[in-house]
Amino acid sequence: MTLFKQMALAISLMIITILGAVMAINFQSTKSDMIESIYETTVNNISSLSNKLSEAAEDTTLISTIIDAEFDSGYYKEISYKSSDGSFEYTQSDHEPIKGVPKWFVNFIDVDLQSVSSDIYSGWSVVGKLRVLADDSIVYKSLYKAFIKLIYLFIFFVTISLIILSILLKYMLKPLKRIQHQAEAILRNEFVIETEEPYTTEFKEVAHAMNAMVIKVEDIFNKANEAAKRNKELLYNDPVTKLFNRRYLMLKLPELIAQENRADGGTIMFIALSGAEILNKTLGRQEADRFFCDFAEILKATCPTLDEKLVARVNGTEFTLVLPGCETYGAQDIAIEIYESFLELLDIRDIDEKEVFIDIGIYRYRANTTISELLTHADDALTKAKADERQHIYIYEEKESSKALGKEQWREIIEESIDKKHFSLKFWPTLDTRTKYINHKVMTFTINDGKENSFYYGDFIAPAINLGLVGKIYLVALKELLTSQHKELEGTICSIRLSNEFLKDKKAFDELSKLFNLYANRLNFKLYFEVTDSFAINHTATVKGFVDLFSQYKFGFGINSFTGESDDFNYLKELNPQFLKADVSFLLDQSAESMNALQVVTKSLGIEIIATFVKSEDELNALKKINITKIQGPLTEKL
Repeated sequence: MTLFKQMALAISLMIITILGAVMAINFQSTKSDMIESIYETTVNNISSLSNKLSEAAEDTTLISTIIDAEFDSGYYKEISYKSSDGSFEYTQSDHEPIKGVPKWFVNFIDVDLQSVSSDIYSGWSVVGKLRVLADDSIVYKSLYKAFIKLIYLFIFFVTISLIILSILLKYMLKPLKRIQHQAEAILRNEFVIETEEPYTTEFKEVAHAMNAMVIKVEDIFNKANEAAKRNKELLYNDPVTKLFNRRYLMLKLPELIAQENRADGGTIMFIALSGAEILNKTLGRQEADRFFCDFAEILKATCPTLDEKLVARVNGTEFTLVLPGCETYGAQDIAIEIYESFLELLDIRDIDEKEVFIDIGIYRYRANTTISELLTHADDALTKAKADERQHIYIYEEKESSKALGKEQWREIIEESIDKKHFSLKFWPTLDTRTKYINHKVMTFTINDGKENSFYYGDFIAPAINLGLVGKIYLVALKELLTSQHKELEGTICSIRLSNEFLKDKKAFDELSKLFNLYANRLNFKLYFEVTDSFAINHTATVKGFVDLFSQYKFGFGINSFTGESDDFNYLKELNPQFLKADVSFLLDQSAESMNALQVVTKSLGIEIIATFVKSEDELNALKKINITKIQGPLTEKL
């Protein structure tokens, strides 16, 4: 219960109690006054009646007539007369229910009027006894009217009091509301400074403390962010051109050629510059460095629409350009453009192109290419480019295996799996090595052709992307997850990696919304979604839209394939992931300063770091030394 509700409830009860007590006291006072008044009236009336009956002496007919006349006046409930010798007794009474007054009120109020008695004299002798009981219906009716008025007044005053109380509390607690919003913003990794100072001393102190904490946390994040950027440059950037170096290239290549992100492979270029010593001799060291920087800008300017390309300077005279998803004809055009731009650079500085030149080896790789094959074939292509003194460009394209399934065969298999729901869900654990507790389970899935052939995710995802069927595959798999009972997930967390192609699908967002709306409330486990780091960096707005959708249904969000690619970690503040997953090789490759900066950034934002592809105890022990205990990979099956 909120503080506002607690205060409103407490004060409301106090107001109601006070007003109720005042009303009750007033009612009781009115009741007592009325009983006293009617008693005095009864005493006066019995005196008058006694005088009349004394004059009637022992005439019983006249006595009865006088009593009837007096009773008919309507102020009595009972009048009784009894002669002193007991020879004559007469009573007139009315015990009819009281009209206009509810029975519950009569029972609740219980007006107890006392009867009044008087002796009847004839001369000096007592001839009879008169007893009179006033009509209590008069009291009940008057009290009931008074009660109704008091109820109306009570409701009126309580309503007015509560309205005034609500306004006052909202005004008084307005600073607290701002502090609450500030605290909620911190949970969203938004650093909000409260500029409006509360007038209440206690709230003012809390506001100052919150502002100080926000400033401190933001300062920690900013300093760690800057440190991470500096360390990243030292570790992964060439000091002259600021391009990525060989170290980063080797860490990033597995992600760039991953089948789940590529429709049909891509292209890698090895570019070798000959005549560097002539550049240094002719231009001087500083100008030669500027030449290399200008050439680096040419490489970075290629394919501006390609988000996930990678340009690296692997040594002093060799450069690498990785273009995921780029076809052969596109790579050839890019290579020609690079070569011509290089000649322009030479011409500007009046350098002989026969003395200083570049050779470009191009390898068009397929979706199932390994890192070793990729580098070997690209190096072979560069060697052949160097051997051709006229063209300086050589393209090596690997043909599809004759055993590989054709496009239409894959279409048939995938579409049949979608139509007939030939899906099998698999769950791989992420383990907390300190507690041996499974942190969450990552979902993947296989499909089959309805016969005996099953296909793993890595087998079918590339052709599915090529056929534009990724969205349908994911939606069918997600529906299976949301609608079927999975005992192994009960009470746990299930995480799903979303393909880049699925996130790019314009229909995916709407289809997910419909799916969540229908089935999200049936889950007996928590659901998380993951996207790649590079996609989050290059499509932050798109990912933010999905994150907002996930949060509506209290689903979590994480980033996988993290390689610290961004020059600024502010995108993490905006997306607010619960965890980052990074390859164990990347994490162990970090310097102590770089790892410390990364951990400060993630801790300041409440993000966990999870190491992936952990295969050995040696890797696990090395991770523990840098305080990373959550792992994913083959080793989890042995622990």
